[in-house]
Amino acid sequence: MKRKNVQNKNGITISDSIVMSVKRKHANYRKPFSAAIALIGYVSIIMAFLGMFKFHYNSRAVAAAAVSFAVLYLALAVIGRKALWVYAGSAVLFVISAYKKSAKIAMGFKFIYNIIYKDAYHSKIEYYNGLKDKLEVPAVTTLFFFYIWLLAIVIFFFTICRPNPVLPLITTFPVLEIGMYNGIKVPVFWGILCIAFWLALLAMSTIDVGEYSGGQSGFVRKNDLFFPKRHMKLKVTERCGMFIVACVVAIAGCSYATLKLTHYKRSEKLDQKRRDITEAMNDFSFDNLAESLSNLGSAFGFDFEYENYKLGTVDHVRYKNVTDLKLTIKNYSGGAIYLRSNVRSIYKNNEWFKLPASAYNDKIFDDFDTYGIHPQDFSGQFIRLIDPSAVQATVWIKPSTRKSKQIYAPYNTQNFGDIAYNSDLTIAPVEPQNGVSSYMFLQEGTEGIFQALINSQGGGADHREVYSASEIRDPMWSKKILSYCQENNLISYDDFFPVDFDIPADKEYIDQHGDILMTELLHNSYKDFVYNNYLTVPDNPKMNEVREAYKDIISKNDGSLERKIEVLYDIRGKMQQDCTYSLYPRKNPSNRDFVNYFLLENQKGYCTHYATAGVMLAKMAGIPARYATGYVVVQKDIETASKRNADGTIEIDVKDNRSHAWAEVFIDGIGWIPFEFTAGYSSREINTEPTSAVTTTAKTTGATTAVTTRTTASNSSNSNNSTTTKIQTTSDQSNTVTTAGNGGFRHGNGKGFHIPNAVKDIFLVLLSILALIGFVLLRRYLILRIRDRKFNSGKAENKIRSMYSYAEKLLETKKLKSDHGNYKTFAKEIENGFAGIYFKKGNFEKLTDIALRTCFGKGEPTEDELKLCNDTIDSISETIFNRADIWHKFIYKYINVLR
Repeated sequence: MKRKNVQNKNGITISDSIVMSVKRKHANYRKPFSAAIALIGYVSIIMAFLGMFKFHYNSRAVAAAAVSFAVLYLALAVIGRKALWVYAGSAVLFVISAYKKSAKIAMGFKFIYNIIYKDAYHSKIEYYNGLKDKLEVPAVTTLFFFYIWLLAIVIFFFTICRPNPVLPLITTFPVLEIGMYNGIKVPVFWGILCIAFWLALLAMSTIDVGEYSGGQSGFVRKNDLFFPKRHMKLKVTERCGMFIVACVVAIAGCSYATLKLTHYKRSEKLDQKRRDITEAMNDFSFDNLAESLSNLGSAFGFDFEYENYKLGTVDHVRYKNVTDLKLTIKNYSGGAIYLRSNVRSIYKNNEWFKLPASAYNDKIFDDFDTYGIHPQDFSGQFIRLIDPSAVQATVWIKPSTRKSKQIYAPYNTQNFGDIAYNSDLTIAPVEPQNGVSSYMFLQEGTEGIFQALINSQGGGADHREVYSASEIRDPMWSKKILSYCQENNLISYDDFFPVDFDIPADKEYIDQHGDILMTELLHNSYKDFVYNNYLTVPDNPKMNEVREAYKDIISKNDGSLERKIEVLYDIRGKMQQDCTYSLYPRKNPSNRDFVNYFLLENQKGYCTHYATAGVMLAKMAGIPARYATGYVVVQKDIETASKRNADGTIEIDVKDNRSHAWAEVFIDGIGWIPFEFTAGYSSREINTEPTSAVTTTAKTTGATTAVTTRTTASNSSNSNNSTTTKIQTTSDQSNTVTTAGNGGFRHGNGKGFHIPNAVKDIFLVLLSILALIGFVLLRRYLILRIRDRKFNSGKAENKIRSMYSYAEKLLETKKLKSDHGNYKTFAKEIENGFAGIYFKKGNFEKLTDIALRTCFGKGEPTEDELKLCNDTIDSISETIFNRADIWHKFIYKYINVLR
């Protein structure tokens, strides 16, 4: 062979020819392997998704589209570069066609999401309403057609032409995750193939990094040896992908066979732990992050209490039959005991909130502190007036360790100076003893209070009496009452003042009990605050639908006591007739109002649903109401208590299934008392097995506890109404038996707190700041990385061009710029002003000369010249940075990224 000398542009001189030989020829299976992997991914994704749900679509049309797209794009991908223009044209055609059919695609999405929603939540309710059934098949078929088209474009190109897992994962994983996230099982065989495809694609893109990055084939020299570059077709990338697919399938098959042959079965404890974790993961939501983290921590055995007031965010409620409270009761006489821990008043955006702090600036709250009587005392005080025989009991409450941050207290408490008050909401002992709270309270249930009020012939009308402060027997209360009346201009003459009682009161009894008179005065002032703040109902179409559905009931309230009681029982009766108690109501759709969805659509729920709906309906009827949470202990729980002591006390372990939510209603003349709207709950027992209907025993349709009112006489508007009202209570609300898992309100799993909106806002601000910092740091890193690569790799001409451009940017920070375009003149100006300060004298002129020679001449810089240029710009950069103030240093480093 003729000898010749050839010098290429890299400076390598080759003498003679180079001959490469291999021992034997290898068949090239790269394209077949990559095509097989792409087909596995394409088919498995489609079959796995369609296997999870039962969609209504034209299966023949979808199958034909899938086969057609597979053949087309497989052929284009195998052809390679020559067909790229066809590939690009088809992608453009896809975008244009999808845009034209966007309305139909969107409708198809709504149809399939309704199916996914119903399967995921085992519900017959549709997430999107108002869709026409006849449009379902064509709309869903259109959506599937375009998705399969997109799938073919992405999978075949990014598996065969340029292996890259990013876009294939983006287009395939969410389709399967939407089912897996909601607990839908993926077909095992197709699911395994999907995983195999993802792993194979990931391996193909990373085993030989740079193989598909472009460039020309050739050799790399090391001393006297020459090695082929990557693009010489001797690679095994696709072979590795096929090997991974085979391994995944083999491992899955062996595992399945082993489990079947050995009859392996996990322990119940392990299964329970897995169910807990799966449930926590399925319920995880960023919209309800705190509770999701609480549930997840509890599933792994870490207790973290979070009491949630965001409604409808959990799929179901499940109890663990653990003890949350230990009660000791003395002088128990029957009925239910409600232990209140939290109260909320404002319903908005499917969440309960407290009144704003500004609402409690009302003067009445200063009066409560001054005179030592608060709204939490009202019911206990007035029960003494309407039922002097009410039994006073004592309860000691000891929360478990995970409930130790919460304070629980009964209603109708008696204050002997050892109670602290939280506005008009809850109470707590001043000094708990060893974590135990104790209270004295009057045992009078809501039904008993209503009956006593009606028996007292109050009729809801005011009863005005005139009292004299000097006639009050107790000097302390006489002085307090006189002071209050003088401060509020209630004195008519001397020390006489009128008092409006909502129920008749014996004057002699009142004179002997000045605290009750003081309570009545404060109660009369507090009523204005109650009616101004506790009747708020959102004004929106969804609430108006609820109001319309219950208008026959809520319109009955004429302000009288009898009507208020009747309306409350009628609301409860209709709710229990229309709705079913269930611990598995499924999540509330995010586009639905919680109350509207429960009452008019889903009609399944537990105590949270009943209490929330009951409170809002009571408010619509003009009855002030609030939402309360805590625990309820019914008579049957106490009767079956395991421990009865010699001193007459009863000890009870209160399980987590007795956590509860209920309504508080404000009754004039009494104050705040609990009212039970939840189906199956009574003061006697809890029967919450779902029933299709509830037997009624009185005038109120559907009610288990009803009021029958008969007005026998009516005088003028200024006279008292003579009425006879009978309250009939049915303790057995169904023929079912209470089970251990029944209950309602979900407290969480650890140490209770509620995250205020202000804290949430701060958290979001902090996240935004962290995201901004991350962006700035990432931007800085990328710019420095790119700059370093430009300075140290590539052609010499490009290196010098980049260095000089960087030097110009540095000098621009000192307001130095070559406006006239004469580089030599500019270099002299820089030398005259900054040589010896920012760089060695003469170096900037040398940098300029080297740049001009390299970029506009034929010479190439030496290594020493490149080093000089690099040292010069480093010196300029370092000096400018060191001489700047802190603010400009920050700008140079993180905004302009010049250092």
